[in-house]
Amino acid sequence: MLRGLFKDFLERPGETYERVVQLYGPVGSGKTSTTYRFGVNYQAEASKRGVPLSFIHVNCKLEGGSRFILYQTILQRLAPELATRGHSSGEILRLIVHYLRAEGKYLLLALDDVDYLVRRSKEEEREGGVVYDLTRLSELYLGEYQNVIGVIFIARDPGFLELLDPSERSSLGNIVVRLPSYDSRQLRDILGARVDEAFKPGTVDEETISYVADLAASRKENSGDCRFALDVMLTSGLIADAEGARKVSIEHVRRAVGEEFWGLSSEDLLNLDEQGVAILMGAIQALQHRRTPYVSIKEVYDFYLVSCEAQGIRSLSYNGVLERVRDLSLRGIVDYREDRGLSIAGASLEDLSRMLRGLERRKALA
Repeated sequence: MLRGLFKDFLERPGETYERVVQLYGPVGSGKTSTTYRFGVNYQAEASKRGVPLSFIHVNCKLEGGSRFILYQTILQRLAPELATRGHSSGEILRLIVHYLRAEGKYLLLALDDVDYLVRRSKEEEREGGVVYDLTRLSELYLGEYQNVIGVIFIARDPGFLELLDPSERSSLGNIVVRLPSYDSRQLRDILGARVDEAFKPGTVDEETISYVADLAASRKENSGDCRFALDVMLTSGLIADAEGARKVSIEHVRRAVGEEFWGLSSEDLLNLDEQGVAILMGAIQALQHRRTPYVSIKEVYDFYLVSCEAQGIRSLSYNGVLERVRDLSLRGIVDYREDRGLSIAGASLEDLSRMLRGLERRKALA
Protein backbone atom coordinates (compact mmCIF):
# COMPACT_ATOMS: atom_id res chain seq x y z
CA MET A 1 0.00 0.00 0.00
CA LEU A 2 2.84 2.41 0.80
CA ARG A 3 4.28 2.00 -2.67
CA GLY A 4 0.91 2.82 -4.20
CA LEU A 5 0.72 6.02 -2.17
CA PHE A 6 4.04 7.25 -3.51
CA LYS A 7 3.95 5.71 -6.99
CA ASP A 8 3.18 9.01 -8.71
CA PHE A 9 6.53 10.53 -7.74
CA LEU A 10 8.46 7.76 -9.52
CA GLU A 11 6.35 8.33 -12.60
CA ARG A 12 6.61 12.14 -12.46
CA PRO A 13 9.64 13.06 -10.31
CA GLY A 14 9.68 16.71 -9.35
CA GLU A 15 6.02 17.17 -10.18
CA THR A 16 4.31 16.09 -6.98
CA TYR A 17 3.37 17.62 -3.67
CA GLU A 18 4.19 16.35 -0.20
CA ARG A 19 2.15 13.34 0.90
CA VAL A 20 1.57 12.74 4.63
CA VAL A 21 0.84 9.21 5.83
CA GLN A 22 -0.07 7.95 9.30
CA LEU A 23 0.93 4.35 9.98
CA TYR A 24 -0.40 2.61 13.11
CA GLY A 25 0.02 -0.87 14.53
CA PRO A 26 0.43 -2.64 17.88
CA VAL A 27 3.76 -3.78 19.32
CA GLY A 28 5.51 -6.30 17.08
CA SER A 29 3.18 -5.80 14.11
CA GLY A 30 6.03 -4.89 11.77
CA LYS A 31 5.59 -1.12 11.58
CA THR A 32 9.28 -0.33 11.57
CA SER A 33 10.42 -3.21 9.36
CA THR A 34 7.62 -2.64 6.84
CA THR A 35 8.33 1.08 6.54
CA TYR A 36 12.09 0.64 6.45
CA ARG A 37 11.99 -2.07 3.80
CA PHE A 38 9.60 0.00 1.70
CA GLY A 39 11.83 3.07 2.03
CA VAL A 40 15.04 1.24 1.13
CA ASN A 41 13.42 -0.40 -1.90
CA TYR A 42 11.81 2.87 -2.95
CA GLN A 43 15.14 4.71 -2.77
CA ALA A 44 16.79 1.95 -4.82
CA GLU A 45 14.09 2.11 -7.46
CA ALA A 46 14.39 5.90 -7.66
CA SER A 47 18.15 5.55 -8.06
CA LYS A 48 17.69 3.12 -10.98
CA ARG A 49 15.56 5.78 -12.66
CA GLY A 50 18.23 8.40 -12.09
CA VAL A 51 16.24 10.24 -9.40
CA PRO A 52 18.36 11.48 -6.44
CA LEU A 53 16.05 10.53 -3.57
CA SER A 54 17.07 9.82 0.02
CA PHE A 55 14.98 7.79 2.43
CA ILE A 56 15.63 8.71 6.06
CA HIS A 57 14.14 6.79 8.96
CA VAL A 58 14.43 8.32 12.43
CA ASN A 59 13.42 6.71 15.72
CA CYS A 60 12.17 9.63 17.75
CA LYS A 61 12.82 7.91 21.08
CA LEU A 62 16.46 7.24 20.24
CA GLU A 63 17.42 10.00 17.84
CA GLY A 64 14.83 12.73 18.04
CA GLY A 65 14.01 13.67 21.61
CA SER A 66 13.29 17.28 20.60
CA ARG A 67 12.61 19.27 17.44
CA PHE A 68 16.20 20.50 17.38
CA ILE A 69 17.70 17.02 17.80
CA LEU A 70 15.34 15.57 15.19
CA TYR A 71 16.11 18.17 12.52
CA GLN A 72 19.81 17.99 13.36
CA THR A 73 19.70 14.20 12.87
CA ILE A 74 17.96 14.55 9.51
CA LEU A 75 20.45 17.17 8.32
CA GLN A 76 23.40 15.07 9.51
CA ARG A 77 22.23 12.13 7.40
CA LEU A 78 21.20 14.19 4.42
CA ALA A 79 24.12 16.62 4.20
CA PRO A 80 26.64 16.11 7.02
CA GLU A 81 28.83 18.91 5.70
CA LEU A 82 26.06 21.38 6.59
CA ALA A 83 25.34 20.09 10.11
CA THR A 84 25.87 22.71 12.77
CA ARG A 85 24.67 23.57 16.25
CA GLY A 86 24.63 27.26 15.55
CA HIS A 87 21.02 27.32 14.29
CA SER A 88 17.60 27.03 15.85
CA SER A 89 15.31 24.09 15.02
CA GLY A 90 13.35 26.24 12.57
CA GLU A 91 16.50 27.41 10.83
CA ILE A 92 17.77 23.83 10.48
CA LEU A 93 14.47 22.76 8.90
CA ARG A 94 14.63 25.62 6.40
CA LEU A 95 18.25 24.71 5.69
CA ILE A 96 17.17 21.16 4.85
CA VAL A 97 14.47 22.34 2.45
CA HIS A 98 16.72 24.91 0.78
CA TYR A 99 19.49 22.35 0.37
CA LEU A 100 17.14 19.90 -1.35
CA ARG A 101 15.91 22.56 -3.78
CA ALA A 102 19.39 23.91 -4.54
CA GLU A 103 20.80 20.43 -5.21
CA GLY A 104 17.74 19.10 -7.04
CA LYS A 105 17.39 16.25 -4.54
CA TYR A 106 14.37 14.69 -2.87
CA LEU A 107 13.58 13.31 0.57
CA LEU A 108 11.16 10.70 1.90
CA LEU A 109 11.04 10.87 5.69
CA ALA A 110 9.76 8.32 8.22
CA LEU A 111 9.40 9.25 11.90
CA ASP A 112 9.08 6.22 14.17
CA ASP A 113 7.49 6.54 17.63
CA VAL A 114 6.39 10.04 16.70
CA ASP A 115 3.83 9.92 19.53
CA TYR A 116 6.73 10.05 22.01
CA LEU A 117 8.12 13.20 20.44
CA VAL A 118 4.71 14.86 20.24
CA ARG A 119 3.98 14.19 23.90
CA ARG A 120 7.38 15.43 24.95
CA SER A 121 7.18 18.52 22.75
CA LYS A 122 3.73 19.46 24.02
CA GLU A 123 5.10 19.51 27.56
CA GLU A 124 7.55 22.22 26.50
CA GLU A 125 5.53 24.24 23.98
CA ARG A 126 1.80 24.63 23.58
CA GLU A 127 1.75 25.67 19.94
CA GLY A 128 3.47 24.33 16.87
CA GLY A 129 5.64 21.25 16.88
CA VAL A 130 7.03 18.61 14.59
CA VAL A 131 3.69 17.66 13.04
CA TYR A 132 2.92 21.30 12.29
CA ASP A 133 6.38 21.91 10.81
CA LEU A 134 6.57 18.83 8.59
CA THR A 135 3.02 18.96 7.24
CA ARG A 136 3.26 22.62 6.21
CA LEU A 137 6.52 22.61 4.29
CA SER A 138 4.60 23.65 1.18
CA GLU A 139 4.12 27.08 2.74
CA LEU A 140 7.84 27.78 2.34
CA TYR A 141 7.34 27.76 -1.44
CA LEU A 142 3.64 28.31 -2.02
CA GLY A 143 2.21 26.76 -5.18
CA GLU A 144 5.44 24.95 -6.10
CA TYR A 145 6.19 21.24 -6.20
CA GLN A 146 7.89 19.81 -3.14
CA ASN A 147 11.31 18.23 -2.68
CA VAL A 148 10.18 16.56 0.54
CA ILE A 149 7.92 14.12 -1.25
CA GLY A 150 6.40 12.61 1.87
CA VAL A 151 6.45 12.08 5.61
CA ILE A 152 5.36 8.83 7.26
CA PHE A 153 4.37 9.24 10.91
CA ILE A 154 4.60 5.91 12.75
CA ALA A 155 2.95 5.19 16.12
CA ARG A 156 1.25 2.35 18.00
CA ASP A 157 -2.11 4.11 17.92
CA PRO A 158 -3.60 7.51 17.09
CA GLY A 159 -4.01 8.52 20.73
CA PHE A 160 -1.39 11.27 20.41
CA LEU A 161 -3.65 13.12 17.97
CA GLU A 162 -5.62 14.38 20.97
CA LEU A 163 -2.58 16.50 21.90
CA LEU A 164 -2.54 18.26 18.54
CA ASP A 165 -4.37 21.49 17.95
CA PRO A 166 -7.03 21.63 15.19
CA SER A 167 -4.67 23.12 12.61
CA GLU A 168 -2.15 20.31 13.14
CA ARG A 169 -4.78 17.59 12.89
CA SER A 170 -6.12 19.18 9.73
CA SER A 171 -2.73 19.34 8.00
CA LEU A 172 -1.96 15.77 9.08
CA GLY A 173 -4.66 14.64 6.68
CA ASN A 174 -6.59 11.40 6.53
CA ILE A 175 -4.27 8.93 4.80
CA VAL A 176 -4.03 6.16 7.39
CA VAL A 177 -2.41 2.72 7.12
CA ARG A 178 -3.20 0.28 9.94
CA LEU A 179 -1.18 -2.87 10.49
CA PRO A 180 -3.08 -5.56 12.43
CA SER A 181 -1.40 -7.96 14.83
CA TYR A 182 0.06 -11.07 13.25
CA ASP A 183 -1.96 -14.24 13.62
CA SER A 184 -0.47 -17.64 14.38
CA ARG A 185 -0.19 -18.66 10.72
CA GLN A 186 1.65 -15.49 9.76
CA LEU A 187 4.00 -15.85 12.70
CA ARG A 188 4.74 -19.44 11.67
CA ASP A 189 5.70 -18.24 8.21
CA ILE A 190 7.98 -15.52 9.58
CA LEU A 191 9.59 -17.82 12.13
CA GLY A 192 10.06 -20.53 9.52
CA ALA A 193 11.90 -18.12 7.24
CA ARG A 194 14.11 -16.85 10.07
CA VAL A 195 14.85 -20.37 11.29
CA ASP A 196 15.95 -21.34 7.79
CA GLU A 197 18.39 -18.43 7.83
CA ALA A 198 19.70 -18.69 11.40
CA PHE A 199 19.59 -22.37 12.43
CA LYS A 200 21.29 -25.44 11.04
CA PRO A 201 18.99 -27.64 8.92
CA GLY A 202 16.90 -30.08 10.92
CA THR A 203 17.53 -28.49 14.33
CA VAL A 204 14.08 -26.88 14.67
CA ASP A 205 11.03 -28.85 13.57
CA GLU A 206 7.65 -27.52 12.49
CA GLU A 207 6.00 -28.46 15.78
CA THR A 208 8.40 -26.24 17.73
CA ILE A 209 7.95 -23.33 15.31
CA SER A 210 4.16 -23.66 15.53
CA TYR A 211 4.31 -23.74 19.32
CA VAL A 212 6.31 -20.51 19.50
CA ALA A 213 3.93 -18.88 17.00
CA ASP A 214 0.92 -19.96 19.08
CA LEU A 215 2.47 -18.55 22.25
CA ALA A 216 3.05 -15.17 20.64
CA ALA A 217 -0.36 -15.08 18.99
CA SER A 218 -2.22 -15.89 22.21
CA ARG A 219 -0.50 -13.52 24.64
CA LYS A 220 -2.93 -11.61 26.83
CA GLU A 221 -0.92 -8.44 26.25
CA ASN A 222 0.50 -7.54 22.84
CA SER A 223 -0.86 -10.64 21.15
CA GLY A 224 0.72 -11.31 17.78
CA ASP A 225 4.00 -9.65 18.75
CA CYS A 226 6.48 -10.86 16.15
CA ARG A 227 9.41 -9.46 18.09
CA PHE A 228 8.43 -11.59 21.09
CA ALA A 229 8.20 -14.71 18.90
CA LEU A 230 11.64 -14.09 17.41
CA ASP A 231 13.16 -13.46 20.84
CA VAL A 232 11.68 -16.69 22.22
CA MET A 233 13.00 -18.63 19.24
CA LEU A 234 16.47 -17.14 19.63
CA THR A 235 16.58 -17.75 23.40
CA SER A 236 15.37 -21.32 22.92
CA GLY A 237 18.15 -21.89 20.44
CA LEU A 238 20.75 -20.46 22.79
CA ILE A 239 19.56 -22.71 25.62
CA ALA A 240 19.67 -25.77 23.37
CA ASP A 241 23.12 -24.81 22.11
CA ALA A 242 24.44 -24.34 25.65
CA GLU A 243 23.23 -27.84 26.52
CA GLY A 244 24.82 -29.33 23.43
CA ALA A 245 21.40 -30.53 22.24
CA ARG A 246 20.99 -31.54 18.62
CA LYS A 247 17.53 -29.99 18.30
CA VAL A 248 15.50 -27.19 19.84
CA SER A 249 12.71 -28.90 21.76
CA ILE A 250 9.39 -27.78 23.20
CA GLU A 251 11.03 -27.99 26.61
CA HIS A 252 13.70 -25.51 25.52
CA VAL A 253 10.93 -23.14 24.49
CA ARG A 254 9.23 -23.51 27.87
CA ARG A 255 12.49 -22.74 29.62
CA ALA A 256 13.10 -19.72 27.40
CA VAL A 257 9.70 -18.29 28.20
CA GLY A 258 10.05 -19.05 31.91
CA GLU A 259 13.56 -17.65 32.29
CA GLU A 260 13.43 -14.63 30.02
CA PHE A 261 9.86 -13.51 29.59
CA TRP A 262 6.80 -14.22 31.75
CA GLY A 263 7.90 -17.07 34.03
CA LEU A 264 5.69 -18.47 36.76
CA SER A 265 6.49 -17.30 40.28
CA SER A 266 6.35 -19.24 43.52
CA GLU A 267 3.57 -16.87 44.57
CA ASP A 268 1.42 -18.13 41.68
CA LEU A 269 1.81 -21.68 42.97
CA LEU A 270 1.46 -20.89 46.69
CA ASN A 271 -2.08 -19.66 46.05
CA LEU A 272 -3.14 -23.05 44.66
CA ASP A 273 -5.22 -25.39 46.81
CA GLU A 274 -4.67 -29.15 46.79
CA GLN A 275 -6.98 -29.63 43.80
CA GLY A 276 -5.13 -26.99 41.83
CA VAL A 277 -1.81 -28.66 42.62
CA ALA A 278 -3.15 -32.10 41.67
CA ILE A 279 -4.51 -30.81 38.35
CA LEU A 280 -1.24 -29.05 37.57
CA MET A 281 0.73 -32.22 38.40
CA GLY A 282 -1.60 -34.18 36.12
CA ALA A 283 -1.01 -31.67 33.33
CA ILE A 284 2.77 -31.86 33.76
CA GLN A 285 2.75 -35.66 33.68
CA ALA A 286 0.49 -35.74 30.62
CA LEU A 287 2.75 -33.33 28.74
CA GLN A 288 5.85 -35.29 29.75
CA HIS A 289 4.22 -38.53 28.65
CA ARG A 290 3.04 -37.22 25.27
CA ARG A 291 6.05 -34.96 24.55
CA THR A 292 3.82 -32.60 22.60
CA PRO A 293 3.07 -28.89 22.99
CA TYR A 294 -0.58 -29.55 23.94
CA VAL A 295 -2.53 -32.37 25.58
CA SER A 296 -6.27 -32.92 25.80
CA ILE A 297 -8.24 -32.41 29.00
CA LYS A 298 -9.04 -36.13 28.90
CA GLU A 299 -5.32 -36.91 29.12
CA VAL A 300 -4.87 -34.39 31.93
CA TYR A 301 -7.82 -35.90 33.77
CA ASP A 302 -6.37 -39.42 33.58
CA PHE A 303 -3.08 -38.32 35.13
CA TYR A 304 -4.95 -36.08 37.62
CA LEU A 305 -6.76 -39.15 38.97
CA VAL A 306 -3.42 -40.85 39.55
CA SER A 307 -2.13 -37.72 41.32
CA CYS A 308 -5.22 -37.60 43.57
CA GLU A 309 -4.78 -41.25 44.50
CA ALA A 310 -1.11 -40.69 45.32
CA GLN A 311 -1.94 -37.68 47.52
CA GLY A 312 -4.96 -39.32 49.11
CA ILE A 313 -7.42 -36.59 48.09
CA ARG A 314 -10.90 -36.88 46.68
CA SER A 315 -11.02 -36.34 42.92
CA LEU A 316 -13.29 -33.92 41.08
CA SER A 317 -15.51 -34.84 38.16
CA TYR A 318 -14.28 -34.35 34.60
CA ASN A 319 -16.32 -31.14 34.26
CA GLY A 320 -15.02 -29.97 37.62
CA VAL A 321 -11.45 -30.39 36.41
CA LEU A 322 -12.29 -28.60 33.16
CA GLU A 323 -13.60 -25.59 35.11
CA ARG A 324 -10.47 -25.54 37.26
CA VAL A 325 -8.27 -25.71 34.14
CA ARG A 326 -10.07 -22.68 32.73
CA ASP A 327 -9.42 -20.87 36.00
CA LEU A 328 -5.72 -21.80 35.91
CA SER A 329 -5.59 -20.43 32.37
CA LEU A 330 -7.13 -17.15 33.48
CA ARG A 331 -4.46 -16.92 36.19
CA GLY A 332 -1.76 -17.41 33.56
CA ILE A 333 -0.48 -20.66 35.08
CA VAL A 334 -1.47 -22.82 32.11
CA ASP A 335 -2.52 -22.06 28.57
CA TYR A 336 -5.84 -23.66 27.69
CA ARG A 337 -7.62 -23.46 24.34
CA GLU A 338 -10.81 -25.18 23.37
CA ASP A 339 -9.44 -26.23 19.99
CA ARG A 340 -6.02 -27.46 21.08
CA GLY A 341 -6.10 -28.41 24.73
CA LEU A 342 -3.72 -27.50 27.53
CA SER A 343 -0.12 -26.37 27.48
CA ILE A 344 2.37 -24.87 29.93
CA ALA A 345 4.85 -22.21 28.91
CA GLY A 346 5.82 -20.32 32.07
CA ALA A 347 8.48 -22.84 33.16
CA SER A 348 10.07 -26.09 32.05
CA LEU A 349 8.06 -29.13 33.06
CA GLU A 350 10.96 -30.45 35.13
CA ASP A 351 11.40 -27.18 37.02
CA LEU A 352 7.68 -26.78 37.57
CA SER A 353 7.36 -30.35 38.87
CA ARG A 354 10.24 -29.67 41.26
CA MET A 355 8.57 -26.47 42.45
CA LEU A 356 5.29 -28.27 43.13
CA ARG A 357 7.03 -31.04 45.09
CA GLY A 358 8.79 -28.43 47.18
CA LEU A 359 5.48 -26.68 47.73
CA GLU A 360 3.89 -29.92 48.95
CA ARG A 361 6.75 -30.46 51.40
CA ARG A 362 6.40 -26.91 52.73
CA LYS A 363 2.67 -27.37 53.27
CA ALA A 364 3.26 -30.72 54.98
CA LEU A 365 5.66 -29.07 57.45
CA ALA A 366 3.38 -26.11 58.12
